[in-house]
Amino acid sequence: MHPIIETLSQIAARVPESFLAAVAINVPLIALAYYVFWYLLADRLKAWRIQLVRRANAAQFRRELKNSLYVLFVNAVFAAVLTYYGTQGLTGIYLDVSDHHWSVAVLTFPVLLLFDDAWFYWVHRALHHPALYHRIHHEHHKSLDVNPLTSLSFHWAEPVLLTLWIVPVSLVFPLYAPALAVLQIYGFLDNLKSHLGYEVYPRGLNKSLLRFLTSSTYHNLHHTKFRGNYGVHFRFWDRFMGTELEQYETRYDEIQKAKRDGRPLPAE
Repeated sequence: MHPIIETLSQIAARVPESFLAAVAINVPLIALAYYVFWYLLADRLKAWRIQLVRRANAAQFRRELKNSLYVLFVNAVFAAVLTYYGTQGLTGIYLDVSDHHWSVAVLTFPVLLLFDDAWFYWVHRALHHPALYHRIHHEHHKSLDVNPLTSLSFHWAEPVLLTLWIVPVSLVFPLYAPALAVLQIYGFLDNLKSHLGYEVYPRGLNKSLLRFLTSSTYHNLHHTKFRGNYGVHFRFWDRFMGTELEQYETRYDEIQKAKRDGRPLPAE
């Protein structure tokens, strides 16, 4: 068998297992978030709702479920590629801290988190260019009333563009495997938070040392305004590039007041 065909075959053989693992991890967490916020505590947390114009309907959920399966498949392919090249000793992913200086293990998570945030900002902003928006990113923006399932609802090409960086980085740099796993978990939970539809962060966030974090309100405004607030983990790039929406902090404070008073915001 030709070496390229052999490589592709071995990668393909790993995809089903990676896909099932992705489903087993992602789907229960999304279902739990949806059940708690959109069903079990929906009335009690009504004042936590960011927008009340409309609620996601069955048609939106069906579309998002289909898109989510595509996204999980793409993620499974990336996982299979990394696993295969790891078995060939071609990646810098390692488990034993003593393989490199301890500082490499310690810095893997924060450095990759900052890199991932920068990569996401610029790819996301590029996806809003008319040439790419209508072909790719519009699929995600069909969801105006975001919900936990929206966190995985993309055109299949979008997760390819957003995740592509991990392959060359893992081939060139040493990456401590547990830190890489933490990055994946953090990224998923942060993305889920952004699409929750409810503001869970506390009132004083934007006046604290953690004001650089993006909130659910931050990304929800992106879905209702179709521009600005392109960052995923942090506000750094939006503020530096002047793309942060001016009404963000005012809107955040309004939602916090509604939470405190126990009265939902009036529909816009």
